[in-house]
Amino acid sequence: MKKVMFIAFSILLTTGAAVTAQEVVKVAKDSTTTTVTTSTKVEPFKTEMKIPADSTKTTVITTTKVEPVKTEMKSVDLPQPVKELGASFKTQGWDTLEKAYVVKSATGDVVFYVVTFKNPVSGESKSINIDANGNIVKE
Repeated sequence: MKKVMFIAFSILLTTGAAVTAQEVVKVAKDSTTTTVTTSTKVEPFKTEMKIPADSTKTTVITTTKVEPVKTEMKSVDLPQPVKELGASFKTQGWDTLEKAYVVKSATGDVVFYVVTFKNPVSGESKSINIDANGNIVKE
């Protein structure tokens, strides 16, 4: 009789453990976690001298962002495609102001021109970025 009770008690404990384990696994599957992994490339230091095995060389790369330079110019000095776009705005009631700006990259290449148009009727003005080919540029 003791053996039967022992076996029944063992089955009961095993069943309880299995149910608990399933609930733990279910919770683990349903929960969401975010893992952030940071990696650094480490290369062994190579030389003919004897160096301890744990010696490493770390490479660091630094970049600098150079902002474009904005320079004032006269509207009459704009390239022809930009002037033609200004003429199309003129037909819609917008006048080109006398001042315009050229925005150049750090290497001196023209990125775009900033041309300001004014509506003489409403007094409203707006600045538009235009590339050298007369296309409107969105920043």
